[in-house]
Amino acid sequence: MNSNLKFLRTLGLGLLLAATVASPAIWQSSQVKAQAPAGGPYQVWPAGTVITGNATGTTGAVVGTLAGVTGKTTNLCGFNVSAAGGTATIFPITVAGTLTSSQVYQGPVNIATGIMAVTQTFWPCIPASAVNTAITITTTANGTATAVDVNSWGYQL
Repeated sequence: MNSNLKFLRTLGLGLLLAATVASPAIWQSSQVKAQAPAGGPYQVWPAGTVITGNATGTTGAVVGTLAGVTGKTTNLCGFNVSAAGGTATIFPITVAGTLTSSQVYQGPVNIATGIMAVTQTFWPCIPASAVNTAITITTTANGTATAVDVNSWGYQL
């Protein structure tokens, strides 16, 4: 192996290790640790109230909503959308109410398997465009689906 390539590889692994070791100390001051039972791994969540916005439907557009609350900002940490039993699309999927502008996700026009899913996780989480503003995840109507599910999660602070 070329000595320059070896050096770059070693440097990259060293930087990755340093970032991994330093990360918990950097983020500890602004996050809350929730310990899993029986000594399992812990999850790090920002301070605030954890919320979900879930919705189900069939052939119409389905909207999952993370509600707005007076005096608090809603933050979107992720979502997933799945559909089954049809060949029409659920795309585009639009995420609205977020800081700056809406996000639009495109996908296949139709699917041969009859099952489709998309998952997106955000870290850091994306804040709403203003205090007391809901964030919505909306699918396109799928005229042939037997089930469409929208699941979203985040927090309010």
